[in-house]
Amino acid sequence: MDQAYFAEKTAIVTGGSSGIGKAVVTALAEAGCRVWFCSRNPVEAGTFPPELAANLYHRICDITDPDACAVFVREVMEHEKKIDFLVNNAAYDGRVELQDADSDMFDRFVAVNLKAAVTMTRLAEEGLAKGQGKAVVNLGTTNWMLGLQPFTLYSAAKSGLVGFTRACARELGKKHGIRVNMVSPGWIMTEKQLKLYVTEQDKQDLLRDQSLEFLLQEEHITQPVLFMLSRASSAITGQNLVVDGGKLMQ
Repeated sequence: MDQAYFAEKTAIVTGGSSGIGKAVVTALAEAGCRVWFCSRNPVEAGTFPPELAANLYHRICDITDPDACAVFVREVMEHEKKIDFLVNNAAYDGRVELQDADSDMFDRFVAVNLKAAVTMTRLAEEGLAKGQGKAVVNLGTTNWMLGLQPFTLYSAAKSGLVGFTRACARELGKKHGIRVNMVSPGWIMTEKQLKLYVTEQDKQDLLRDQSLEFLLQEEHITQPVLFMLSRASSAITGQNLVVDGGKLMQ
């Protein structure tokens, strides 16, 4: 992949302070991209290599609040005048049984996992139309494809991203030549997942069920995301790329 392609371009990444989002932010910044990323909380010192500081612009933003998103995108446009790439990464993957899935909980899952991507893409459309990159990547999941428990609300919201990705690819492709794709990871061994959820039995089960016998890390997702943003995928849009070590095969 031509890393130089990203130099001096502008990217927005939501949920970029940890996990997959942090890895994507880091990879883009290392390639010379100016990366504007948001999270709900401040970024701790030492989160990113100091040599990347000149390419990183962090803002606190509640992506479930359309007004806060509008302020964030407006600031990016005031400074950059255009947007080349948008990565809708922020997610909430809480484990909730169906009987505990009340209306407020449903609204939270939809707000973070679906509505935020719609809001950010809508707000960024003008900037993306002015940019050279003209690429959006939505981060999905294989959970809903596998029907995993207890992910009913998470799966309902994330599966909606597929329909949004396809319809948005058609609309924005026709209007502006903007590409919209989706990358759906399997279970990635992020710090959060290892701390809160992953057991030794889970690891054994993954290695048994995957075609590739290694546990997936954040870097296994960053390169597919960069590929979908790059000119190497210039004829690809409206697609969902599964990256899960060959557990699910479409």
